[in-house]
Amino acid sequence: MIVENHWGPTKHPRNVVKVLEAVDGLGLLFDTNNWAEGEQELGWELCAQYASLTHIKTFAFDEDGNDPSVNLSKAFRLLQESGYSGAWGIESVPHDGDERGAAVKTLALIKRELGL
Repeated sequence: MIVENHWGPTKHPRNVVKVLEAVDGLGLLFDTNNWAEGEQELGWELCAQYASLTHIKTFAFDEDGNDPSVNLSKAFRLLQESGYSGAWGIESVPHDGDERGAAVKTLALIKRELGL
């Protein structure tokens, strides 16, 4: 069973850690974006080690194929350093509405970050 950092108390990284440590065998669907305002990078730092699955969330892309609204390189680095070996899920919510195009760009971003 897994829980996603998503709404309510799971938007706060310390709450997520408390739940994961209290429930034996519970994993985390690590969403790069669903953290309380100002707690995103803390969420990555505290919770990457618990990731069972991921949602790599993107909103827009610059000319280099990166989402300028978030430092996803740091999230990838922390996940890799923690030994994450699960699926790299795409959850793109593009501002321009082009979900298919954003998914393709997010896949390219993931491959680039992982050196694939």
